[in-house]
Amino acid sequence: MKSKIAIAALLLTALTACGGSVEFNLSFRSGDGPFVIWAGNSNRDQVVDANNHVFSFFADSGCLYNFQTGRKNRNFCLTSAGDTALYGGFSVRIANVHSSAGICVAALLDEVTGHFIDIEIDSLGREVIFVTGLHADFCSV
Repeated sequence: MKSKIAIAALLLTALTACGGSVEFNLSFRSGDGPFVIWAGNSNRDQVVDANNHVFSFFADSGCLYNFQTGRKNRNFCLTSAGDTALYGGFSVRIANVHSSAGICVAALLDEVTGHFIDIEIDSLGREVIFVTGLHADFCSV
């Protein structure tokens, strides 16, 4: 597991600023794991934020799993659209972007601006979202 997280961290070290659009397809794991698999994502069921923190979304509830804390967040869940999640009133888009290694990985983006988001843990152990100034270089499908 640590090697998967380390690989994900290395993949997004240098993202370029580009615009674009992306179609989204999603499929679910059957039998060998509890998380949503993102079509076209080299990391399969893992998504990253701007600082390469690794997350997944449970296939049954659609809620976020944070690998840093080892906990599920029942207040941060996928919408029925499947490519967005809500955390309070904040809308997060999940889309495949190019990593510095040239492969496509699923990332968490601000739905309004398309900028990467950063999820940090506050002193009470809650996920706190910050919108960065980084634009994504979207993968074409």
